[in-house]
Amino acid sequence: MSLSRRWVLIALSLGLLAACGPPQIPPAQNYGVIRGRAYDVATNQGVAGVSVSTFTIYNAVTAADGTYRIGNIPAGSYTVQVTPPQGYTVQSTAGFQGSIALGETITVDIPLAKQ
Repeated sequence: MSLSRRWVLIALSLGLLAACGPPQIPPAQNYGVIRGRAYDVATNQGVAGVSVSTFTIYNAVTAADGTYRIGNIPAGSYTVQVTPPQGYTVQSTAGFQGSIALGETITVDIPLAKQ
């Protein structure tokens, strides 16, 4: 195969690849967001270091002000699991279960009490 023919094939291949465009990322409205705040029930102060997860692979750790955000949650039912830092217990009898729709942002606040 001649050198010029190789260059033509390479140029055509690259042109075809460029025409396909970059990888497509699903729009954010195809997912939901769970956000909230973990707080001390006695002081209403945010609690840092609380592990919050759902679907076992979507997780977050609360920031210094107690806030967290878990994005890219698929639509459907969910259960939020909470692991408080040492010295705290979760103060919720209702649990953290619900459902989320496409593009929806829901708030799940987490009350904690010192042991």
